[in-house]
Amino acid sequence: MGLFEDATSLLRGQAHVDSVYDDYRRQPLLPNRLSQLGPGVSWIDVDGDGREDLIVGTGRGGRLTVLRNRGGRFMVSVPPGPAARWDLTTILPVPSASGQGLSLLAGQSNYESNSPSEALSVPSAIGFALRDGAPGAGTPILPPDSASVGPLALADVDGDGRLDLFVGARVIPGAWPLPAPSRLYRRLPNGGWGPDSVNNRVLARVGLVSAAVFADLDGDGWPDLAITSEWGPVRVFHNEHGRLRDVTREWGFANLTSRWNGLAVGDFDGDGRLDLVATSWGRNIPWRASPQRPYELVAGNFGGAGLGLLFAQADSVTGREMPLESLERLGIAVPSTRSRYASYVSYAKATVDDVLDDAARSAVRVGATTFDHIVFLNRGSHFEAHPLPDAAQLAPAFGIVVADFDGDGREDLFLAQNFSPTSLDTPRFDAGAGLLLLGDGRGGFRPLSVRASGISVLGDQRGAAACDYDGDGRVDLAVSQNGAATTLWHNRAARPGVRVTVNAGPNNPWGIGARLQVSAGGQRGPVREIHAGSGYWSVDAPTTVLALPTKADSLIVRWPQGEEKAVAIRAGQKSITVIRAAAAR
Repeated sequence: MGLFEDATSLLRGQAHVDSVYDDYRRQPLLPNRLSQLGPGVSWIDVDGDGREDLIVGTGRGGRLTVLRNRGGRFMVSVPPGPAARWDLTTILPVPSASGQGLSLLAGQSNYESNSPSEALSVPSAIGFALRDGAPGAGTPILPPDSASVGPLALADVDGDGRLDLFVGARVIPGAWPLPAPSRLYRRLPNGGWGPDSVNNRVLARVGLVSAAVFADLDGDGWPDLAITSEWGPVRVFHNEHGRLRDVTREWGFANLTSRWNGLAVGDFDGDGRLDLVATSWGRNIPWRASPQRPYELVAGNFGGAGLGLLFAQADSVTGREMPLESLERLGIAVPSTRSRYASYVSYAKATVDDVLDDAARSAVRVGATTFDHIVFLNRGSHFEAHPLPDAAQLAPAFGIVVADFDGDGREDLFLAQNFSPTSLDTPRFDAGAGLLLLGDGRGGFRPLSVRASGISVLGDQRGAAACDYDGDGRVDLAVSQNGAATTLWHNRAARPGVRVTVNAGPNNPWGIGARLQVSAGGQRGPVREIHAGSGYWSVDAPTTVLALPTKADSLIVRWPQGEEKAVAIRAGQKSITVIRAAAAR
């Protein structure tokens, strides 16, 4: 019997809609479509009944979907009015300025715009007011920007008790892979959002951001920002009392670059320090990369239509930078090659500089040194990289969920896998079925077979998020698919744990940034931190499930900015609610 059973039928046939868009009209040599990156999924209690509801984003032509949890069964609500004009990315809960109730905030992608002026007319984020749990029509919240929005994440960056918002720039329409500015917005006392001009200078050229999470990586009580981007390293920004400082190189991330997809946080070795895990494209792909021979992308104006793209790699014998494109495809980006190279033999001897000629001097070069999915273990002064097991490398992965799925007191992983909308000369990457990996408590992971996990999702998985939706003390899982049904997986075999809810006050009713540990006789278990925005465009339920060892006696809660509280655990206790005292602010 598998750990999970399929409960997708409870979602009443909900499916993601993504209208067809021709990515290659603007950039013919894209390796894959950028119009089919969603959706994310979020567990948010929209109606205040104590049960988290499932929110699923949409593509252009579809509708945001709220699946309201009615004691383990779900009722569908959608906003009134016309279908979505633009893809929605991450969906976050936002408390109202009055501290009573909440609304939904969704990132909005302008990637499918037909002109720069149209792109600059699309609000970066829209809001959905909630009435009795049902979403109203979307209204603009954040101003338009040059780049399409990808990940969003919330945290109290400046310590004022209000949740601030990171907005990750995913891609400039028609200009992949040129970097774009990401933004940080401070929550204002009136409930609005104001740009953080100081930190936005730090975030101006962080690349094409695919995932983001706030986490207190050094344990100083302040949320640091970690992001993944295409053609760059995992980047970490240390929060120095409200000001972000780039510590990517200092903490050991700079030398591993990739086309990263997802990012999540967990205490994988149980040492009380938060580790990172990042997903990329795996090894079952036609691309190869290493620090010695990076997989390179050269971009620029090469005389063809739009921004020209040329993939390249150093020759293993001569070390010369050689183009990887066929002569036919290269002629699209560099039209002059059709007349300059009369035979395949002559083209085979040409370097990238030979092919590009004068355009080589102004070309932009980016590269990847790995495509592995990697765990970064926190060693205090630096992070140590370890690839996930070989079975995890068989397919690209996007969403990552960190939870104790089997209830043994060790953090596990789920990877949402596959990517099919590749270019015509690239195969579909669809060898995954959604992979569950059980942690050993020392930073290692053991992949489960489909039969052992019970999970089988054969489509293009994107977002994934954890929630004990039926309140049985076991962690369940929602997994979205691009252009297909959202799936739900009920955990039927784990050892039940204790459900923990934390409340840090009206401006942070979900306790975002709080760190939780179960203590047994003075021995603390792994740290679990509450996040809003992680994995891939997704939000886990703020009500989290922690394993209870035999002699568990207390729950240790450390609030943002550092104060700690111990709460006694009674024998047989199934749930705990911890509210931050107002006087502690």
